[in-house]
Amino acid sequence: MKVIISAAGTAGHINPALAIANKIKEEEKDSEILFIGTDYGLENELVTKAGYKLKKIEAYGFSKKLTFENLRRILQTTLSIFRMRTVIEDFKPDIVIGTGGYICGPTFYAASSLKIPMLLHESNGYPGMAVKMFDGKAKILLGFESAKKYLKDKENAITVGNPTNIKKLNLSKEKRKDIFRKLGLNENIKTILVTGGSQGARKLNESVLELIKITKGKELGKDFQIIFATRKMQLWRNN
Repeated sequence: MKVIISAAGTAGHINPALAIANKIKEEEKDSEILFIGTDYGLENELVTKAGYKLKKIEAYGFSKKLTFENLRRILQTTLSIFRMRTVIEDFKPDIVIGTGGYICGPTFYAASSLKIPMLLHESNGYPGMAVKMFDGKAKILLGFESAKKYLKDKENAITVGNPTNIKKLNLSKEKRKDIFRKLGLNENIKTILVTGGSQGARKLNESVLELIKITKGKELGKDFQIIFATRKMQLWRNN
């Protein structure tokens, strides 16, 4: 089986796509997978590191304002539709899969024009632009059942959850102690992990800091501790 996967930008788009690709390879070891991305997204790091081929095109979001930059983005994204037609005709995929983002626009318009089966996965509770654009044209897989109410073609959508490569670790007490020690954490108090995605989330960080201020009868570092996980897995600790 030959599969094109369109995923670019942030890890929120790319990691689910990689989980899908890994599952396909697990089920069909001889399958060929080609990722479609851009020059400027995390796919250049994550997809290549995972060992998959990456074909790059230009795709941008644009506003309704009449500016030179906006016109340039529209032109480049439109031209990418024709580039994607050539990629699809050369690769001859059995299906095109997308996980959202601007990259899905030219990829799916090209696939639709060539009548290639299309599958879109939406990880969020509120569908993004890609899902709205191809609602009724592509099969939609949802991470949350609540997202279905925003779709026009509800019969064409299935709730499947979010694909992930995360695996549960069965750690021994000794290994757990060693991890806490290396992170400089106290294993005897509650630990809270905060992650706002690959690019972080300022509002989430600010909200956590506000919660710390109003926590009644509890002291940060004494009664509980917090780990902030960021893109490069840097660690922010209360000590």
